[in-house]
Amino acid sequence: MRLPEKSHVSGQSRQSYYGHNFRNSEQDLSSSFTYGDTKEQNLPDPWVKAPNPYSERTRKDYDAYKSAGEHLAAVKRDYVRVNPLLPRNGSSIQHLREGEQLASEIVTSANNVVAARSGFDHKYPTAYDDLASKKRHETAAKEGFSTARRFRSNRDKIRRKIEDLTSS
Repeated sequence: MRLPEKSHVSGQSRQSYYGHNFRNSEQDLSSSFTYGDTKEQNLPDPWVKAPNPYSERTRKDYDAYKSAGEHLAAVKRDYVRVNPLLPRNGSSIQHLREGEQLASEIVTSANNVVAARSGFDHKYPTAYDDLASKKRHETAAKEGFSTARRFRSNRDKIRRKIEDLTSS
């Protein structure tokens, strides 16, 4: 039997702003890890930001990826201050070890930023003001990969310097 409230537009359920794999997001569940099904959600045309305004949960997830980015920036500033790869007369082992520790922390932080940003985008694919904002968000996440790769390489160089100093 068809009920009038089900046939009226206001009686129909609205499209979820969660990504395809987060239909059970209220329970903090993601089907993408369980079933390996990572379908892309059809994005609205014209673009509609949703949720607007952000729910408490969305704001918490947003703040988490912003916080990860701020931590990465702070560790990178410390690394620049230490600058362990700058050629110096008699670089100390302690100085190099500090640089190695900071480079390792940058690698971890950059990977955390990538995970947080891509997770937010995957969970809330329409949480941006427009499609260009979404693209910038994706670009920033991809930059995290290159940051991690670059500082992994720097850490390896520092480790070789430490090895050279300790073996001689």
